[in-house]
Parts: sequence; C-alpha cells; structure tokens
Amino acid sequence: MKRFFLAIVFCFGIVVGFAQEEKGAIDFKNEGNEALRSKDYAGALKLYETALSKWGDEPKDTAMVYNMAVCAYQSKDFTKAIKLLDETIAMDYKKETALLYKINTYRLTKNDEEYEKTLEVALANSPNDDKLKGMLANVYLKEANVFYTAGATILKNAAADVAAAKYKTTDEPYKVATEKAKDEFKKALPLVEKALAIDPENATGKQLKAACEQNI
Repeated sequence: MKRFFLAIVFCFGIVVGFAQEEKGAIDFKNEGNEALRSKDYAGALKLYETALSKWGDEPKDTAMVYNMAVCAYQSKDFTKAIKLLDETIAMDYKKETALLYKINTYRLTKNDEEYEKTLEVALANSPNDDKLKGMLANVYLKEANVFYTAGATILKNAAADVAAAKYKTTDEPYKVATEKAKDEFKKALPLVEKALAIDPENATGKQLKAACEQNI
C-alpha cells in the first residue's frame, strides 16, 4: 500500500510538472500584463516575447504588441521599441500615442532626421495638435537658424575686416562677403516660412523671418 501511495504521489508530481511546462501564450501574456502593472518593464517584455513565440498562426494581439513597444521603450531598448512601434502603427492601434513614443525615441537617440520625419507623419495624422505643431516648427527654425547664423557670421567677419582697414565697403571683397551672407539668409527663409505656416504665432519664427528679410 505504501508503495502504491508513493507511486501515485510520483505520478501526480509528473503531471503537475508537465502542466507547468505546458503554459500557453495567453498565460504568458497575462503574466506579462501583471509585470507591466508592476512596472517591471524588462520582465514584462520577456514574458510577452515568450507569449508571442507560442502564438501560432492566430492574428497578433494588438494590445500586447503595443505593450511590448512600451516595455522596450521604458527598458531603453530603443531599436526594439522602434520595430514594435512601427508594427503598432501599422495595426492602427493607439496610433497617436505610438507616434509620440516613436518621436521621443528618436529624440532620445538624437536621430534628428527620423525625428523630423516622424513629427511630420504625426502632424499629418493629428493636424490640429498644437503641441506637435510647435515641436515641428521648432525643428524647422533650428535648421533655419544654422543658415542664419552662418550669414550673420560672414557679415560680422566682413565688418571686422573693414574696421581693420583691410578693405572698404565699396571694395570687391566686401561685396563678395555680403552676397555670400545673403545666400545663407535666403536658405534660411523658406524654412522659417515653413515653420510659420504650421505655427503662425511663433515669436521666434517671426523674429527670424524679419531678420532674414532685412539682410536679403
């Protein structure tokens, strides 16, 4: 009888062990949700990835993919975050929020080109979002300011040369310098106008536009 009891206990242990090994995709997804609620982002992401590996041929759970993107972002795994955010956006799930996460990811990784492109996509998706308008306008103004500063530097150096009696304002070197400066201001102006087109009341944009026009 004792041997029979031990055999039953042993078999029960095998069954329990087997059941534990057979957790499915939904189980891991639910555990991932619990970890996310506890702000264990790295742990949640790992559980979600395990769930996804067991998902089979069924359509992906859009909420889970979004949660994975958030976890990757919070864990500073930005390469994985971008991939998952793109997938979320393609699924059209929480698109506005996903685009904001993507914008912030490119800002944190200092990828200025993709940051600008994603802002443009986000604004096209939410054309009345004043925050996005201001952010994108500031990107254009930052680019414009590079050209404006180059032009202002050329004029400043030319003025210093005149003050040092290297040449007069009527001489060819000065004229060449002023033309080069104008070229820089002309490059700046379209970017300023682009910024003001989406954020007409931007004070910096107005000032920069006036300064460019004055020097052209």
